[in-house]
Amino acid sequence: MKHTKILTILAALLFSANSQAGVVTFNSQNNHYYELISFTELGERLAWDEANAYAQSLVHAGLQGHLATITSVEEDDFVWGLGAQGHYLGGFDNSVQDQQGGWQHQSWQWVTGESFNYDNWLPGEPNHWQDGDNSTPNNEDYLLYWWHEGAQGGRWNDTNIDSSYFNGSYIDYTAAGFVVEYSVAAVPVPGAIWLFATALLAMIPRKAVKQ
Repeated sequence: MKHTKILTILAALLFSANSQAGVVTFNSQNNHYYELISFTELGERLAWDEANAYAQSLVHAGLQGHLATITSVEEDDFVWGLGAQGHYLGGFDNSVQDQQGGWQHQSWQWVTGESFNYDNWLPGEPNHWQDGDNSTPNNEDYLLYWWHEGAQGGRWNDTNIDSSYFNGSYIDYTAAGFVVEYSVAAVPVPGAIWLFATALLAMIPRKAVKQ
């Protein structure tokens, strides 16, 4: 599984500059592009940090990819309207544990360093639901579009790094994919890195991904 995930991310690094498999949509309001990547189409479930690395390896129209950062109601409506329910976004929160074992949650941030001035949380969120217990063993420090809009508004939910939770007798997952935004001019990848990635791909044993 670990090797498969490494292959998935490296493959994106190697081939994204020359090809774009998914549907990329242009937003004329901010001149950014957006792409929904589902785990079903990818053939692999990624945790938030892996999705973040994958997104950053992609390039479209000379723009670098990153997990989408939603900074206005207009952008929120646009991305939600693409069908982004259940997809990771580029927001995260750093948690620290105090001396009594409790979790102290810091300010939410965007992967791009943009100001986190806009939010659209579901009512009661972010709630860091049962952080650190058997139901959610990892802290809910990552941003996810929920599957439906709240009755009183709101679309955002906090989740743990792989969106997993214990559903009585088995582990379930809430994330279905992630949203990539293309908004920053791409930095050319040095040839040495391409050569290294190619060699690394050749060294890693290949493992079929179950559909």
